Amino acid sequence: MHATVNRRADLTGHRDLAVAWMNRGNELMVHGDPPNLAGSLQAYDEAIGLLRALMPGANPSWANSLGAALMNRGHLLHRLHVTAQAALALAAFDEAAIVLRSLPETDNPWPRRNLAGVLLNTANLRLDLNCLDEAASSAREGLNLVMPAERSHEVDAELALKARRVLCDAIGRIVVAPDVDYESLAREASDLVDDAMAVTRDWAGRGNTSFVFLAQRFFRFGVQLYRFHQPQFLAEFVRENLASDPEFRAIALEAVNAALADRPSGFLVVGDPASERRLETWRDLASLRADLVA
Repeated sequence: MHATVNRRADLTGHRDLAVAWMNRGNELMVHGDPPNLAGSLQAYDEAIGLLRALMPGANPSWANSLGAALMNRGHLLHRLHVTAQAALALAAFDEAAIVLRSLPETDNPWPRRNLAGVLLNTANLRLDLNCLDEAASSAREGLNLVMPAERSHEVDAELALKARRVLCDAIGRIVVAPDVDYESLAREASDLVDDAMAVTRDWAGRGNTSFVFLAQRFFRFGVQLYRFHQPQFLAEFVRENLASDPEFRAIALEAVNAALADRPSGFLVVGDPASERRLETWRDLASLRADLVA
């Protein structure tokens, strides 16, 4: 009996020591200078070694900690040097995903969130390596994990918004390539932006200002997306999402001015539906511009 108790105490002590090393790694990474980043990497390696020795498959909590430590190690390797350390970073992310995917579903949201974080980090690295389809795939999977709780939990909302951001970045680069399903990608991008703006508005309405920068980024992406791909919806998008922040107004005015300058020369045919739609678009944009400069 005493041996069993001592064994459990030893295991708990090892796990606590591993968490302490992981916390040290997190703290050193915040400082960002080369000596501290080197120390952070060493701390994560210590944590991972201890957690692997615990046989984490026997305990979901230990496995979750191992997945988090591997994720942090991969993120740090990505941050240190994307090209030279890419293989090591991807290996850390892949191992973290295997560990976290093996965990049973419980009421604890953190394994799910950590897996979403691993997929988000993988997507960012793949994007930097110009592996756009793989980046988009990882971002979509991560988004699906946290999207159901994004209106109720701030952590899930942040992960979901960041997943949409990297997915929009990937789509924005894929859509200009030849022989792609342009219409489908443009629709997906517009849905991502519309959903992201709705989420940020929802949280802002509850007094949360954490997502202002992300909202500005999605708004900028959205006005460019509609300007180039669906100009007939640009004014509607701006009116629906324009915030009191002056930065939003500046972004909107720049896009509307550019869209009006894009107006093609040539004749419009009275009674021609396409001509009348274009004319209505320019009138709507001109009206919006007047409102923005008033």
